[in-house]
Amino acid sequence: MKFPPSVLNEYFKKNSFFKGLISVWGDFGVGKTTFALQTSLNTLKECKKVIYIYSKPMFPSEKISRIVGDEILHDITFIKPDNFNDLQNIVFNLEFLILRTLNKIKNPYKLIVIDSLTDLYRLELNREKKERNYNLNYNLNQILATLSFINNIYNIEILIVNEKTQKKEENQIKEIQSGGRVMGYWVSLDIKIERTAKLRERKFILTKHPNFEQKEYTSELSEKGFK
Repeated sequence: MKFPPSVLNEYFKKNSFFKGLISVWGDFGVGKTTFALQTSLNTLKECKKVIYIYSKPMFPSEKISRIVGDEILHDITFIKPDNFNDLQNIVFNLEFLILRTLNKIKNPYKLIVIDSLTDLYRLELNREKKERNYNLNYNLNQILATLSFINNIYNIEILIVNEKTQKKEENQIKEIQSGGRVMGYWVSLDIKIERTAKLRERKFILTKHPNFEQKEYTSELSEKGFK
């Protein structure tokens, strides 16, 4: 997987053996979708196709045209789920889409992006309905297990865009990615994007699981994306 900030790719050059699910998360408007679209563009430049599942309400057509470009949009398969159950069914049927295209082209897809995995999941959570929440967590597990299977069997890279949430731990408020322990179990590397004191600068905090080894990088964000 080739990310937009060149400084991040230094890490992957040293860890070329890396395999597993990757998540990128952070606060609203920090640049997660821009990051995912630029990563998709880098994949398209290698003449490989991308599946992009977008679950948020407003489809970012203008941003997609600005970052990816209209001339190569036909190489991205965009899918938009209406609810969490719809997202689950889409992920469960990804293998059929891959197998159908494998009959025509060898390994046509290089990358699957889920943007965002937990938006629709969080909409259905309800503190008063514990059994429903248990089922939602089970379904989230199943989605991640399916994505992990696709990553391992078909050698397709998986990038999950996720949201930031807060957790109280030992009287302290801690920022974590939505999905908590479920995400922590399945994700091999998470990339947190943070704002800094500089308006256009972003900090990238890479955490490798399960040993929680961390690396930090910075990059500038412009209208056309990260540099």
